[in-house]
Amino acid sequence: MALWGWRRVLSWIRPVPVEEVLGQHGVLTVRWEQGRKVLNSAYANQSFGSLHRMWRVVLQGLDLGTVRSGNILLLGLGGGSVIHIIRNELGMTSPITAVEVDPIMVELANRHFGLVDQHNVVVLLGDATIQVHALVARFDLIVVDLFDDLDLARGVDGRTFVHGLRDRCAEGGVVYFNTVAYDRSSDVRCQRVHDHLVNVFNAVEELRVEEINRVFIAR
Repeated sequence: MALWGWRRVLSWIRPVPVEEVLGQHGVLTVRWEQGRKVLNSAYANQSFGSLHRMWRVVLQGLDLGTVRSGNILLLGLGGGSVIHIIRNELGMTSPITAVEVDPIMVELANRHFGLVDQHNVVVLLGDATIQVHALVARFDLIVVDLFDDLDLARGVDGRTFVHGLRDRCAEGGVVYFNTVAYDRSSDVRCQRVHDHLVNVFNAVEELRVEEINRVFIAR
């Protein structure tokens, strides 16, 4: 059995480290967990662990007919969990534009999680809170997953960023906005996101997933 095969089997007993690097917001670790390679920061899963499970549940409710032929904007790439779900689990071939601030994250996504093999995906390096205003296209599906480890990235709970999301959202489009509430302070920031979305979109729903995720769906 190849080395990766032994690591995969052993990971059902305990996590098996593969690579550890310093990213823009701290240490990033790729390791095998329960037979699957995942990407973690110090306190949060960044791709293919609990975050993947969360997005799988949330995106099950996506109206594929509405967005199948449209454009998709992903703000926050991580290791590429959302792209994997859209392409490999939902079978969608729509063009995807992804914005990621950390070039190390993109390198790990290419090296370990097959991002380089995904077709019709454009990755832009930059701060999503700025890029959302620099982009001129409008998108039928916008997925927001912007964190500094376990906390919302700076600026994503601001009114200006939410207005930018509205400007990028096509008529009839939808925004999926992931937030995490693990204490009083983080819950306040989540609620701030919700309140801004309510002010600029016609309708906002909320899903609570994996105990601490508050995902807002805005149309």
